[in-house]
Amino acid sequence: MPGNEWRMVKLVSVLMVLGSVLNSLAEDMPLLAELRKSLAGTTNVQSEFIQEKTLSVLQQKIVIKGRLAVAQPSRLSWQVLDPIRYTMVLDGAVLKQWDETTGKVQTMALAGNPVFKVVVNQLQGWFTGQFDLLTNDFTVAVNDSAASPKITFTPREASFMSKVIRRVELTFREDRRYLHGLIIEEKTGDLTTMIFTNTVLNATIPATVWEVRPNGK
Repeated sequence: MPGNEWRMVKLVSVLMVLGSVLNSLAEDMPLLAELRKSLAGTTNVQSEFIQEKTLSVLQQKIVIKGRLAVAQPSRLSWQVLDPIRYTMVLDGAVLKQWDETTGKVQTMALAGNPVFKVVVNQLQGWFTGQFDLLTNDFTVAVNDSAASPKITFTPREASFMSKVIRRVELTFREDRRYLHGLIIEEKTGDLTTMIFTNTVLNATIPATVWEVRPNGK
């Protein structure tokens, strides 16, 4: 899979797994109705993040800081601010990205692209509560003994995600309205840990968030 598309899949995998939570845990979690109600009323999300990626081959840890924004039905902005600036914006059927190394803006039309179809379906399902749009590609293990529930997902053997992901572990905030942390273990042995901070739901997103400029600002 080309690098740009793989970046998209990994970003949206968080949203896809969250949708799977609500379908898979209907009988196991009394919070299901509350979560569905919260998601149905969510029009957008803005958050800062700290990501640590451990590369299995080099045994090297990379720390990345940035911010993201997601808005229904099909808008996603991913900005890396440190150590190297990078911006990716999905707006409808168009993906734009800029990186500090090349200083160039690249644009890709994604209409008809199967990966893009997955992205749009997952975004719609997550924000509107249309969980029939979401796939059940994971087996689920729940730890709800603490104030912040922890849920571990293992891709089913026949699923697309099983080709690249070994497990996904989510930790929710205590109010259970959004994620506090995320762990993605890939088949290669690479490990990605993300912590979400200063998360804001349903606030106005500045128009500049959806812009990708040659200077990255």
